[in-house]
Amino acid sequence: MSRILVVGGTGMLGRPVTMELIKENFDLRLFTTNAERAREIFADKVEYAAGNIDDPTSLKKAMEGCEYIYINLKGGPRDADYIRVEEEGSKNIYAAANEASIKKIVQISGANVDEKNARYIFVRVKLEAEHALKASGVTYTILRPSWFCESLPLFLRHNKAVYIGSGKTSFYFLAAPDYARIVARCFQTDRADNKTLTIFGPEPMPISEALRRFLSIVYPDAKIDHLSVWLAKFSAMITFNKSLKSAVRVMAFFDKHDDSEVAVGPEETDRLFGGCRTTVELWSEVYRKVVKGI
Repeated sequence: MSRILVVGGTGMLGRPVTMELIKENFDLRLFTTNAERAREIFADKVEYAAGNIDDPTSLKKAMEGCEYIYINLKGGPRDADYIRVEEEGSKNIYAAANEASIKKIVQISGANVDEKNARYIFVRVKLEAEHALKASGVTYTILRPSWFCESLPLFLRHNKAVYIGSGKTSFYFLAAPDYARIVARCFQTDRADNKTLTIFGPEPMPISEALRRFLSIVYPDAKIDHLSVWLAKFSAMITFNKSLKSAVRVMAFFDKHDDSEVAVGPEETDRLFGGCRTTVELWSEVYRKVVKGI
C-alpha cells in the first residue's frame, strides 16, 4: 500500500483523517513537532517524523519513501502566524514535494475561500496556498469543507454555549468522519485529481440551530446565548485577549458569509464520492456516547 505523509494529523480534523487512512490500510508517516504526544494517540499504527514546516530539511527527510501527502494546517491567531503556517508553510511543503517527486497532494481549505473574500487574512492565506499548489506542478486535490460538527463543543463553557453574531447565517454542518472518507477516496482514485471540491453536510442550518440540536442530545441542561459582534470586539479589546480577538474576526466574517455564497457547490463531490449523510443529530449521538463512556 502507498505511503502517505500526513502533515497536521493530531488535531480536531487531522485525527479523524489519520484514523480513516489507518482503517483503509495506508502506510502512514506522521509529520509532527511533538512525536511523543502523537505516539500517545496513534501508538505504533503510524510511523513518526519529527520536524517543522519552517524547516525544509526536516520536510525533505520526512518525504523520503512517500508517494502522497495530506496537508491540514491551521494558523493564527496573529496575522503573522496565519501567513507563516498556512501560506509559507504550505509553500515549503510544495517545494519539498517537487524535489521528492511526490505523486499527489490532498489539502484542506475552506468552503468560503474565494477571491471576493481575500481581504480577510484567514481566507487570503488559504487562497494563496491554493494558487501555489496549483502552480507547483504536483497533482493535487483541494478540499473545501463547510463547518464541522466537531466545532460545536468548542462553543460550550460552564454549561452555556455562546456564539458571536446573529447566528442567522446557515451552514451545511459536516461530520469529520464523512470528510475523512472523502480524503481516503482521493488517494484511492484519480477521479479527483487536479480538482477543487466543495464538501457539504446533509442540510443547512444556522449555528444557533446546530447548537440547539447538539445540546438537546448531549447536554440537555445547557443554555444557548450569543454576543453581538460589537460587544465581543469590545471585550477582546479591553481584555487584550489575542485568541478572542482572532475568534471574533472569524465569527464576524461568518456572520455575514454563509454557504449560500460558495462559488462552486458540492455537486461534483457528491457525484464522485456520494453525499455526506451524517446529520448533526447522528453526530451528536456518537459524541454523547464517547463523552458519557457508553
